[in-house]
Amino acid sequence: MIQAQNFHWLDLVDPTVAELEEVAKKYGLHPTSVQDCLDPEHLPKFERIDTLTFIILRAFDHSCDPHADTVQELTRKVAIFYTPAFLITVHRSDQVFFEALREKWKTKIQSLPYPAPHLVSDLIYSIFHSYEKPIDNDLDLLEKMEMKVFGTQGAKSFEVEEAYYLKRRASVFKRMLKLSADLLPKISSLFEGNNPLFQDIRDSMDSLFFFVDELMENTNSLLYLHLSLASHRLNDVIRVLTIISVFILPLNLITGIYGMNFEWMPELKMAWGYPIALFSMAGIVAGLFFWFRKKGWLKS
Repeated sequence: MIQAQNFHWLDLVDPTVAELEEVAKKYGLHPTSVQDCLDPEHLPKFERIDTLTFIILRAFDHSCDPHADTVQELTRKVAIFYTPAFLITVHRSDQVFFEALREKWKTKIQSLPYPAPHLVSDLIYSIFHSYEKPIDNDLDLLEKMEMKVFGTQGAKSFEVEEAYYLKRRASVFKRMLKLSADLLPKISSLFEGNNPLFQDIRDSMDSLFFFVDELMENTNSLLYLHLSLASHRLNDVIRVLTIISVFILPLNLITGIYGMNFEWMPELKMAWGYPIALFSMAGIVAGLFFWFRKKGWLKS
């Protein structure tokens, strides 16, 4: 517990049901809020019960698996109980920003005459700010993927699966930030008379939303581009095979006809029959070549 003269912060990390019920009884927390607090999959919400404000937000989990791509895998729920007299936070796993907040407010809480709005503002800002680094990392990853798609020298081959998981993560980030942004008008009521505190939160959210929207849009564009390039390459292969077959088809026709074992066939007994057939084939191939070249069908 971090305590000042007229305010204290109780941070509960992975409490048992009994411990949470004991705290709820001591501080008069509403039973439905406690039930929501126990649900690890709960999405962001805001509610007021008399003087108590109950907020659920989801922060990015920096210890999540690199291949995580769902809300439950990528984020962790943070439950906040707030009154002018106390702040209670409940979360299943400790996060880096919580450690930094506790260390910071051990001393800072004593230096402010009324620390409550400042601490709550710092907490909410840190929760939103937890998305900044993963979004930046994914933007860097997206840039590397673009190099792979265009075959930049030194880049590895592009993998669609990697881009798919990137799109899934971007979708989760965007949904969580959107749900959290919808709560901002209600959260602003906690900072009446302290607009600069809320403005920092608003600016952080706007910035994150811009970058995650850019990540989502560019990832979709990259996937569409990859499919277009793959389709273009396939068309090139089919075009080459079609041109080859057009050259071979008349030659097969000539060899097929003269491969028939009929006794009376034109030119069959001619001394120059074989060279004439070969030169005829060569002439047909040359004619087709120059005709395709004139049409521009042989250009890469």
